[in-house]
Amino acid sequence: MRGQWQALWERDSVRLSVLLVILVAFASSVTGLGNQFAFDDIGAIVENPMVTSLHAPWEYLTNSYWGPEQGNRLYRPLTVAAYGLQWAVGGGRPWVFHLANVVLYVLSSLAVLALLRVLLTQGAALAATLAWAAHPVHVEAVANVVGQSELLTAIPVLVAVTAYSRDRVAGALRIRTVALIAVCFAVALLSKEHGILLPALVLLVEGVFRGRRFASDVDGRAPVWLLTRVLVIGVVAYLVVRFAVLDGFAGDLPHPSLEGLPMGRRLWVMLALVPEFVRLFWWPVALYADYSPQLVSVLPSPGVGHLVGSGWLVITVTGVAYGWRRDRLVACALLWVVLTLGPISNILVATGVLLAERTLFLPSVGIALLAGRGIEVGWPRLVAFPKRWVRAALSALAGIALVAAIALSAQRQLVWVDNPTLFATSIVDAPHSFRFHYGLGQMFLARSAWKPAAAHLRTADSLLPGNDIIQFTLAVVLHHDNQCAEALRRYDRVLAMHPSDDGASIGRTACLLESQRLLEAREEALRGRGRGQSPLQFSRLLQLAESSLVATDTVDARNRWFRSGRLVSKPGAPLRVPVLTPRPRATGVPLQNASTRGEFRR
Repeated sequence: MRGQWQALWERDSVRLSVLLVILVAFASSVTGLGNQFAFDDIGAIVENPMVTSLHAPWEYLTNSYWGPEQGNRLYRPLTVAAYGLQWAVGGGRPWVFHLANVVLYVLSSLAVLALLRVLLTQGAALAATLAWAAHPVHVEAVANVVGQSELLTAIPVLVAVTAYSRDRVAGALRIRTVALIAVCFAVALLSKEHGILLPALVLLVEGVFRGRRFASDVDGRAPVWLLTRVLVIGVVAYLVVRFAVLDGFAGDLPHPSLEGLPMGRRLWVMLALVPEFVRLFWWPVALYADYSPQLVSVLPSPGVGHLVGSGWLVITVTGVAYGWRRDRLVACALLWVVLTLGPISNILVATGVLLAERTLFLPSVGIALLAGRGIEVGWPRLVAFPKRWVRAALSALAGIALVAAIALSAQRQLVWVDNPTLFATSIVDAPHSFRFHYGLGQMFLARSAWKPAAAHLRTADSLLPGNDIIQFTLAVVLHHDNQCAEALRRYDRVLAMHPSDDGASIGRTACLLESQRLLEAREEALRGRGRGQSPLQFSRLLQLAESSLVATDTVDARNRWFRSGRLVSKPGAPLRVPVLTPRPRATGVPLQNASTRGEFRR
């Protein structure tokens, strides 16, 4: 029987490999087909006018990722256009988006297989790709629709590096390969920002394998210079367009834990998180939808908490040095991980996440290459091992591990079915993460359940003390719950940090009116109207304040309501002010969408 399988493999290894990879990738992701929109899907898709109706191609090229109403922060026009097409095809049904993610995940797995088959033996490439396709850390990139940008970027990057490597193994770079790389580069750049790494990855494989797996001299330098010019022009053009659309180069709003931290202190923060990166690559048993305080530690100053991370950095540098001298595949694998983690490391530029599983999608290819090299070196020794039961046991363990990874990935897909499931599950899995308490607080806010909303928001505040967004949201909830005394203290804290915040100023004015502190309310309304950002709302509040001053016989000569001769009644009933509809704030998105993502986007 073994001989028959061996003969079948030798005769048709490519088709068997492709079939096995498709089956594993599909089995790991198909359970997510029934998911709804969750978390960032709401803002990026459901509430994005660039998605919910089709537009001319140039309109996607001139708008940001979150849509024109949410401000310019990220630039991913091809991803947004893909969302729009899927919305049009399915009428906004979530299963169309999830089906696209599953198909793209299968294609990503095949792209990994193609690359590894160029660099490894067939058996090692297949084993490493199967492990990659079943890896649970990829679930977020597939189960959450917005992870589609990771898939749309990874596929062209992998195709380009594979095409380049194949040509260089054969010797010369061909013009048609240059054309393919140029197309892949454009697709990757317009899908997500880290597509800009493609030239660096091409340079990596050239530098590592030149004179070894690749030819020492390239016959015909014209294609090389052409590729160089294409990549340089592509980078420059992308940066110019991005700057024009976003009015700058920076990406999304920084994570609350990174706000105000200089580069040096962000480096310490990320060094403390290195062990978590390593765990997610090699032992992804515990997975979370978000990694924030207090689930992970934020350590901006050197201390004992950095020892383990420093140790892993030493191991990585040592591995690269060893690989450069003895085994270039090891060096390539480790450098791939380091390069692709660069844009999400928060060191050069602070991003919206400390760590996110979906951002490990492309870096994990380096881990697959490293694992494949280990299999390539270890398998012949295992086959030659004299005790047959040892070989059988190790093979069985590998099979069990693969099946367990598939099962974990398939089960994890269901956690992302919708926001209530995601937040409730995450609260159980990570009770010390502020973001999930904040998310649940906003869900209860949207349902006018003030008591549970306040409870979760207070917990979020205790886990991330002093954050202005949490303070503001809690103030709104307390205000609705007729607890203006505490709401005013929360509004005052926000205004102490952001004196021109109209949302907090509107809420504070309304609370002062309801507390019968009419002169203070009038002064706050005058200040707000003077800023000119929300004149209609502040004019309405000023009118209420002045008419109330007349009604309580506390009018003074500055009261325009009184000077105009207007009359008011004095019913004596408690005053309620129906103006609690905060406008979109500069620090986030509207609170009216509290049931979905809130202001903490990832």
